[in-house]
Amino acid sequence: MRWNRIIACACAVVLMTGSSCCAAGARDDVDTAQRVASGGFYVDPNSSAARALVDYPDTASIVARLADTPQAFWLSATSPPTAVSNEVGRYVDAAVRANAVPVLVTYAIPQRDCGSFSAGGYSNGADYRTWSDNVAAGIGNREAVVIVEPDALTDWSCLSSEQATERIDLLRYSVNALASDPNTAVYIDGGHSRWLDAPELASRLESAGVERARGFSLNVANFYTTVEQEAYGESVSALTGGKTYVVDTSRNGAGPPPEGPLNWCNPPDRALGSAPTTQTQAAHAAAYLWVKHPGESDGTCNRGDPPSSVWWNAYAVAIVQNSGRRRGSQMARCEMALA
Repeated sequence: MRWNRIIACACAVVLMTGSSCCAAGARDDVDTAQRVASGGFYVDPNSSAARALVDYPDTASIVARLADTPQAFWLSATSPPTAVSNEVGRYVDAAVRANAVPVLVTYAIPQRDCGSFSAGGYSNGADYRTWSDNVAAGIGNREAVVIVEPDALTDWSCLSSEQATERIDLLRYSVNALASDPNTAVYIDGGHSRWLDAPELASRLESAGVERARGFSLNVANFYTTVEQEAYGESVSALTGGKTYVVDTSRNGAGPPPEGPLNWCNPPDRALGSAPTTQTQAAHAAAYLWVKHPGESDGTCNRGDPPSSVWWNAYAVAIVQNSGRRRGSQMARCEMALA
């Protein structure tokens, strides 16, 4: 499958001004960006960043940097459990037409986010199991990357022991459903390097069925450096039989914000990280992905910020400007066989 073959600049818009890989050229529209994604990760022409180009024309030349970059498609409990199959099918069909690999995120587990800014999910395990089956059905035998339930394995502080056991059972069920087709690369979310120590995360991953998954994901919606996440990921990989992992690099270009209450919630002065690519530095790191959408809020943060996942144009503009990146930077795409 292509997910095992793509390396180096496949799918990646090289964001560093003046950098290149195999070939370079300027892009002037979203359609071109979608063509660039051919052979790599899918660029959604209907993403929140793409819509912002129309809604906020004065900043379109800045925000286009986000609209042109492949980002994950988040699936949540916004409809009956059986309805998600059509939603997923349409998205994966569009990726197939673009000759690209879609990245999806499941985010609907009961008691999601323990009542914090991203609270939600289905109210019971039966609905969640049905939903998971229908996500898998929507993907079918097409290629896809799926990040399973950010924070669900690491944040169960609000759960009783019985609820924590159910959480593990639901994650295992979802992993089994999604991994039933070998073309779906499943990664169970594992939080980040400063949440659980490596042995504890490895134990929880094994309980959640990592043996059926491709591996685990790190740093989703967070800001820790790629170097730190890879060091942690290698430790966890060694404890899980050499499982691979992916790192969310969407907003980690400036590293983590200073320590403090809610320092993870819309912190200022952050920067974009590495563009999505399978060219990584660590032995078991499969890819750098933009899982969190850089222009969307983390939540109200108890200070009146936009709700979680709502587009925040001022924040989007700031994070691009902090990165010193503009539309018109060179891009590149190249592929080589994975050894």
